[in-house]
Amino acid sequence: MMCVKRFFYLFTVTFLTLAIAFTTNVLFADDKVNNAPNETAETSSYELLAFLLSRSSYFQAFFQQTVRDASGDIIDQSSGRIWLARPSLLRWDILQPLVQTLIVNDQQFFQYDSDIDQLIIEPLSDQLSAMPVLLLSGNAEAIASQFTVSEIKAVTAQSGSTSSRQLFNLKPKGNEGLFEMLSLEFNHGELQAISILDDLQQNSRFEFSAIDTVTPVENSTFILNPPVETDIIYR
Repeated sequence: MMCVKRFFYLFTVTFLTLAIAFTTNVLFADDKVNNAPNETAETSSYELLAFLLSRSSYFQAFFQQTVRDASGDIIDQSSGRIWLARPSLLRWDILQPLVQTLIVNDQQFFQYDSDIDQLIIEPLSDQLSAMPVLLLSGNAEAIASQFTVSEIKAVTAQSGSTSSRQLFNLKPKGNEGLFEMLSLEFNHGELQAISILDDLQQNSRFEFSAIDTVTPVENSTFILNPPVETDIIYR
């Protein structure tokens, strides 16, 4: 089974990246914010991806996560809920097979295990906090500076017409990353799934359902209030 901390780092890099992308809309003027850029020859995959990631300030959904090894065998599965709010608030509640809450609130990481009544509080590592900032600061140049992005065109079964699905593969240009490739799947402009291929050739796939990008997520969602007898560990 994948180490919880390592898995969380992969997960958090991805979602903090999305949160930072949600924060600004540098690429597009206010009168164009709700309109996708025209897919002309001059429109890059970076611009299209930046637009899709900058459309909402909130994201909440149920998730189903599956981890496969290099041979394609399932080695771990979990399910739960996810909440995200700009610029750097993330809550991940694992409901199955074990109950665990992981929260990023600005520059702090909280891990609460209710079965052993333990809360771990620690600052985000330099690698974890810096990578999203470098990855997506809200414009295509930021994406292009750190990642090679390719858009995979999907077609429908009828007459080869274009599908509403969009898939983007992101490969880090440097060698110091927690993952080798990140894939983002959209349907009708809405994020539907994320796949992360790590340096151990394990693939973690998150599929989302009951997605809500409209309802504001209250700040209280990202605050833990554990029982008084909780064992709190500071690192």
